[in-house]
Amino acid sequence: MHNIDYRYLRPLKAKALEKLHNNNFSEIGKNSGRSLDIWYGKNATVLPVRKSPDPIVLFGAGGVADFNKNYIELSCIDGRVTGGYDFETAEYKDLKVVYCGFLVDQWGHFLIETVSRLWYFLEHNDETIDKYVFTLRQDEVREINGNYKEFLSLIGIWDKMEIVNTPTTYREVIVPEVSYYRTRFYSQEFKDTFKAVADNVSASEQYCFPEKIYFSRGQLSKAQKLEPGTDALDNYFAKNGFTLLYPENLSLSQLILYIRNAKVCASVSGTLPHNMLFGDDGQKLVILERNAVNNEIQCELNIAKKLEVTYIDSNFPIYSVNPSYGPFIVGYSAMLKKYTEDNKMCAPDAQYTNEKYMQQCFIAYMKAYFDKYHYQWYMDDWFVNDTAYIYEGYLESFEIFKDYLRCTKPFKPSHKLTMNPVYKRAKRLVKMFTK
Repeated sequence: MHNIDYRYLRPLKAKALEKLHNNNFSEIGKNSGRSLDIWYGKNATVLPVRKSPDPIVLFGAGGVADFNKNYIELSCIDGRVTGGYDFETAEYKDLKVVYCGFLVDQWGHFLIETVSRLWYFLEHNDETIDKYVFTLRQDEVREINGNYKEFLSLIGIWDKMEIVNTPTTYREVIVPEVSYYRTRFYSQEFKDTFKAVADNVSASEQYCFPEKIYFSRGQLSKAQKLEPGTDALDNYFAKNGFTLLYPENLSLSQLILYIRNAKVCASVSGTLPHNMLFGDDGQKLVILERNAVNNEIQCELNIAKKLEVTYIDSNFPIYSVNPSYGPFIVGYSAMLKKYTEDNKMCAPDAQYTNEKYMQQCFIAYMKAYFDKYHYQWYMDDWFVNDTAYIYEGYLESFEIFKDYLRCTKPFKPSHKLTMNPVYKRAKRLVKMFTK
């Protein structure tokens, strides 16, 4: 059973997160009474991803069509890749293949969607399979490298992969059901996929791994621009005996070894905590929430991996933002301070908690917000049910930044002029004489 500590979240957000952890998300597969399905077809066509007419589909239309061009529902993932389309011609290949889905160029989606059909390779050991087929977008050309390549190599299918970017018909096509389906289910087969990868990583017996690790975004140029306050969190964890890791600088094998040998892992919210899929069931995880909005997928992974998780609101939300892009202000929040005191830990250095530092974070946030959204108000449709606890976070941040938000204290050079009493009087006079 997963164990979640909500004490360091704002009350309404904690209540919403607890509801997510207690939804109908459940286990299927070999440990339950419902096995994963498999579709078999001859002269079926694998469809690369095209733009979907449905705006809520994240990646697009695509999947598999049978010999009559009927769409195979088992090949879709609702909200991600779903729906067939008309195609005039398709290349024919005299091969028996397994359809593996869209090879997403985003690590979090790769972990939860791209690899979720690879259980077939592990469970069946089918030597009659010629290729394991992944799709790209229509006509897309992309080199698969880095941790994506390492994952596929460690699991053992790299040399049997085929990647298609145009409709391609095969003599025989096998479509395994996904072993994880967002908001619906997970399976032991899904977890076994990551265990198989991790088990194929070997470590030097002489290397001593740290017991406490923190996955930092501090060396990412994107985070430096869009997540002011990141260096405060780095300082905080370093002072409390955590080894700072920068995942973008590690090979997948190194990342797996650090996770598997740690007693406690810590990370800001987002894709980084998804990497706990490579760890053991029941590991301890601390998640520093950078966003006012809860991450539903992480809740499901907590359940699947039976993780012992402490959530901490470490964000200073002002406007509603895209949860993948931000910007976010993070740092030594009231909840992180409470967590620190309760666990007799060290606060970050004073330079990361003073008014000048918070002003710098605010200015960086406002610049990043304007660069991304200009004066538009951003809100996804699915945020609507979360507005109460988004507002809860805003009220807390307003108390910190109210002088800037009310324009009673300048945070841009131009404000020094517009807030000057002489300028204000001159502006009033101009209005009087131009009426």
